[in-house]
Formats: sequence, C-alpha cells, structure tokens
Amino acid sequence: MEISEILKVECCETDFNANSKLDALKKIAEILKKSEHLASFKSDTIYEKLLERENKGSTGFSNGIAIPHGQLEGLQDFVIAVAISKKGIDFESLDKKKSKVFVTILGPAGENVEHLKLLAKISQALKEPSMVDELLNCSSKVSLYENFVTSAEGIIQVEQAKGKEKLLVLIVKDEKIMDDLAEIFVEFGIQEATILDADQMKNLLSTKPLFMGFFNFTGEKTNFNQIIISKIHKEYIRAVVQSIERIVGDINNYSGLSLLVLDLFYSKGF
Repeated sequence: MEISEILKVECCETDFNANSKLDALKKIAEILKKSEHLASFKSDTIYEKLLERENKGSTGFSNGIAIPHGQLEGLQDFVIAVAISKKGIDFESLDKKKSKVFVTILGPAGENVEHLKLLAKISQALKEPSMVDELLNCSSKVSLYENFVTSAEGIIQVEQAKGKEKLLVLIVKDEKIMDDLAEIFVEFGIQEATILDADQMKNLLSTKPLFMGFFNFTGEKTNFNQIIISKIHKEYIRAVVQSIERIVGDINNYSGLSLLVLDLFYSKGF
C-alpha cells in the first residue's frame, strides 16, 4: 500500500493549532472529513473513533510527533491526514513536550494487518530527524504533501507528468475575493498564473442602442471581470476547490465566480 495513493492534498494542513488535546482531535476529524472517502461520515463520528483509541493510551510520541489513528465501521479505504503546528500542542506525549507533527491514520474496521503495516511505515519514516525538520519548514499544502510522500516512500512519487496536469480557469466577477484567491494560490504553491482583463458580452453590447434595453434599462456595466488561468496537478484540484468554497460558499450559488477545469491535450511553453 503506497502512501502516495492514500494521502491527498486536501488532508494536509500547515497552520494547525488547537487549545487542547481534545480540541486537536476535533480539528483533525474536520481535516479528515475533507477526504471524499469520508464525505458520508459526520465529523463527530470520526472524532469519537480517534478519541476511543486515545483513551487506551496517548498516541503522542517523542520528538514532537503524534500519530492518532483508529478504525471506522463502513469506511472502505484508508485515509491519512498530515497537520503541522509550528507552536506545538500539548498532546500528552511520552517526553512531555508539545507535539508539532500530526500524522493521522483512519482505516476500515477489521483491516488490522494493513492498518499496522501503514502505522509502522509512517512511524519508521518519522524517526528520521531530517524528515521532521523538512515538514516543519513547509509553507504550503502542496510542499507538505510532496515532502511527506517523498520522505515516507523514499522516492519522489509526485511527478508533473503528461496527463497529470489540468488547466484551471477562474472567471472572477467579484473584486473583493481576489486577495483571497491569491492566498489560496500561495498556499498550494501555484507560482505561475495568467490574469486577463475581460469584458462580458453584455457590457460590450449594453452601449449599443439595439441591445441596451435587453440587458438592463440603464446600460450599467459590471466593471470587474478577470480571468485567471493556471496549470495545476490533477491531485490538487479537489483541495483547491474546497479552499475556494470555504470563502465563497457553494460556487453554484455564488455569482461572483465561475470555475472550469479542462484536460490539457497539448501544451508548449506554458
């Protein structure tokens, strides 16, 4: 079982903080809930399973590492979440120090052998001091994802290969969300994007006598209309959309933004 097949970008968090161990478990449950495999489960159910295991003994180990884990009835696939807390959280660790690196495993009930194999693989990888340091220095979800997978597997699993990239197109009509979108791009390590000033057809035609009354009675224009185009790895699409919808809500019900994800058939110099 490859970690690269289990861990997803949406379940990575570089700015994780909590007031207590219980608060941390609740927030970890919310991160896990972002996985498509847990879409039908309530956060409280996930939290209770993690707490059930924690009550048997703390999963806070030494050197700032915590590996909460549990098994959930009805879950079909393993889910992993990786969260980094720069300040650290009191997680009742063995060495009494605050935990900073949280790697959580949630697996199907009854899959004990695979669960233990995955736990052992992650535990072994986290014993390397350099891995912990690298994870703590990650500034984006993507860098955290790639660093964890690379270190845990021992080889680079994330490749920008043909067929793995998509074209993300955002049509932005609400200027107020531009800063938020920029922050999301930084968060996911998306460094290259093209922003085009655009004009809606109704703005062009509303000045023409024949069409003025058709679009509106005043001929008033929508001044802001920009298109953002970026190439993005297909594994990151779901996480990027989730981040955007945490700001604007359901995009289907929000008039200030439209989103397209297109297959890249061929590209050069892009």
